[in-house]
Amino acid sequence: MLVGDQLPAHVAALYAGDATGAFAPGGVYWWAAGDYEMAPRTRAAGDELDEAVTEDLRPNGLEPRTRVCLHEGPDCLVEGVLVDPATGEPAQTFVQSFQLDADGAIRRAISLRCQAVEPSASWAEPDDAFPHSARAALDRYFGDLDASRFEEAAASFSMDTLYSHPPYFPGAPRSEFRGRDELNAGFAMRGPRKNFHELTVVLQRGREGIIEGYSHRPDGGSAQFVSSLSLDDEGLIRRYVVVVFEPAAGRI
Repeated sequence: MLVGDQLPAHVAALYAGDATGAFAPGGVYWWAAGDYEMAPRTRAAGDELDEAVTEDLRPNGLEPRTRVCLHEGPDCLVEGVLVDPATGEPAQTFVQSFQLDADGAIRRAISLRCQAVEPSASWAEPDDAFPHSARAALDRYFGDLDASRFEEAAASFSMDTLYSHPPYFPGAPRSEFRGRDELNAGFAMRGPRKNFHELTVVLQRGREGIIEGYSHRPDGGSAQFVSSLSLDDEGLIRRYVVVVFEPAAGRI
């Protein structure tokens, strides 16, 4: 079941294995080789695209299955899983951000993978009439996080939240926190940082949202991130999965 919007034709072609046909002339694909999600990112273009997309989305015989697609204008944001075709079991979660040209062909793709994250309960019951704003919840969260108001930042999440974040320190495992109290403790462990966050794309359909943005550092450097989230009945974030891309690839 695909939640949100229908896959644009060129994005669907990418998942079907036609990488070359999916991209616009000069299109680029940013991805990380290997299984460690914080590995340096690699840029592929032209004749490199088929091999790069195959290695990224079909490693060791796995196959991509999309779970959420949000498409608006030139932006298409996707969350999915790489599954073992023999068992259907998910091995990794992936999120991707696409910028499309006027004909729908891919101009720029950012692809990020991490360990498999459990699905959102809300995917089984899409709610197109959902009244709450993902952007409002995110603005509260990032405003409090950037100001190191950790208890207030955690309050933007539900009491039963699942928060899945890349490793906070080099060589550490991915950080997953379950429940608001555990998340608040995780923020305190992370400690104050002088980064500030900028959201460049925020798309929402019902309870589901996917965003792209930057985390800017005091030294002038930036990391790019893509996050997938689901909201509860009160508009709090019940599931939050973020992957980080560094150095930032920028937008076209």
